[in-house]
Amino acid sequence: MSCRECRKPWQGATVYVLETCPFNPDHGKDSSIIQQASGALGFRCFHNGCSDKVWHDLRDLLEPGWREKPGFTEPPPPDQWPDPESITTALLPVEQLPPEIIPEPFRAWAVDVAHRMQCPIDYIAAALLVMSGSIIGAGCGIRPKAKDDWLVVPNLWGGVIGRPGMLKTPALQEAMKPLSLLEAEAKNKFDDETAFHEAEKETYKAQKEAIKAEMVTVAKSKGKGGKSIDNLKYELMNLEPPQTPTWQRFKTNDATIERMAELLRDNPRGMLLFRDELIGLLASWDKQGREPDRAFYLEAWNGWGSMTTDRIGRGTVHCDNLCVSILGGIQPAKLLAYLYQAQSELENDGLIQRMQLLVYPDEPAEWQLIDEYPDQEAKKRACSIIKTLAEMDPTEHGARIRKNQKIPYFHFDPVAQEVFNQWLTELQAKLQHPDEMPVVLEHLNKYRSLMPSLALIDHLIKFADNMASCDVLPDSVERAAAWCDYLETHARRIYGMAGNIAKKAAEELAKKIKAKKLQDGFTVRDIYNRKAWHLLTDKEIVKAACDELIEASWLIQQQKQIPGRQPVKVYYINPKIFLNE
Repeated sequence: MSCRECRKPWQGATVYVLETCPFNPDHGKDSSIIQQASGALGFRCFHNGCSDKVWHDLRDLLEPGWREKPGFTEPPPPDQWPDPESITTALLPVEQLPPEIIPEPFRAWAVDVAHRMQCPIDYIAAALLVMSGSIIGAGCGIRPKAKDDWLVVPNLWGGVIGRPGMLKTPALQEAMKPLSLLEAEAKNKFDDETAFHEAEKETYKAQKEAIKAEMVTVAKSKGKGGKSIDNLKYELMNLEPPQTPTWQRFKTNDATIERMAELLRDNPRGMLLFRDELIGLLASWDKQGREPDRAFYLEAWNGWGSMTTDRIGRGTVHCDNLCVSILGGIQPAKLLAYLYQAQSELENDGLIQRMQLLVYPDEPAEWQLIDEYPDQEAKKRACSIIKTLAEMDPTEHGARIRKNQKIPYFHFDPVAQEVFNQWLTELQAKLQHPDEMPVVLEHLNKYRSLMPSLALIDHLIKFADNMASCDVLPDSVERAAAWCDYLETHARRIYGMAGNIAKKAAEELAKKIKAKKLQDGFTVRDIYNRKAWHLLTDKEIVKAACDELIEASWLIQQQKQIPGRQPVKVYYINPKIFLNE
């Protein structure tokens, strides 16, 4: 077995690239031996056929019987192992969504879609609220206190959580159909205006050239007859070029922050960033060089800030309202790393806590084949409401706006104000609880803006469905409070997953052991060095997972004596795990 030393250091280690893979010569130079600064050795082959091979496998091949030599500790006989316990993690219970808290004009459509698709109604309802909030955006806000100037813009971030096959994407796409219709209408209008604009540009060009030609004629005639040169200069100065049409946008699926700033400049109410899979968006923010993206969207959550960017090529772009809503789906396992990050004092930037409408409902207990016609009247009603919200001027329907301020706002009516004040007082008492998880308190603290946002969205949906103009009424506030109670149970389930991350990691490690991806005598380093096993890339989490499996009698830990070095902790696998295979 020949090798050549790799001259490039790799994470402080020395890499010896093998001329051929010792397990399969056809793999060529895909394999290597890695020596850490501590002297520890590892083996890796990047070919799929050998991806599970580790250092012990190579040593077995090259040095048969090494395990019997002094210094290697054998595991106990099979009959001395206890019976392994099952490795499972239970989710905290959540409240089922009461259909009564869905805004009444949307209720029949949401129930119909969930019934025909046999998916949780939570997916439809949460998506409708986020989408409605994005339509209202910075076009209107609410001042939750009667006298204070505290302003809340109903800009929401949300997502639906479920394993693959739970119809997250179809449910979201169905809920987005009213918005898709608006997008299609806006695109057709833009195309028509663009065609007319091209003709207007040619007319402007011809008029400009005609004035210039007339100026030449007058100059040559030295002002004799016709218009004076001053009159022609005045005409040229006042000849206005045609205004470039703006494509009204309501959502985007992907955009750089520079492009998003331009979209917000042209669409001052804000934008919805919609992704079928939220993990793609979150992962893109973690890439090297994309750090400003995450900061940009964190700032865009409030919905009322402004931003000016200066870029070579794009010039200066100013957007009055930095308002971006976010909606998408995500699998629970893929969310765990971000939940774990939210629990870290150093890495927590409040990203997940801003996902206020993140729902993780129970899976339906029973499935039925439903083949029924959609409720077209309910869908038509929902589409009409969304269109009205997009076109309405809140100041014509009861919203106030003060001098030198850009966002009109509503207030609660007197009775609704009392309901809100009582709710806020109870929330503040809850936030003082000393035994609560800090990350849960951070999440619940953002309900101070969530509740009035939901109340305003409910109020404006009713208005768009032909309700008279007025301040926000008590029934909208009570529904918003019920939404907060419902969402709190989902937040506790979601953050509970992160609080139990060691058990989740143990569950993942147990799957690898059952699949025989690890052999007796493995170390913690053998696991996290792979860099590809879900939840098992962090050293401390891997240690915690191994401790969980020791507690469950899947593993035992022993010291391996190595001459001239510190003992190494190795793990042996309970052979009874494989008895029922």
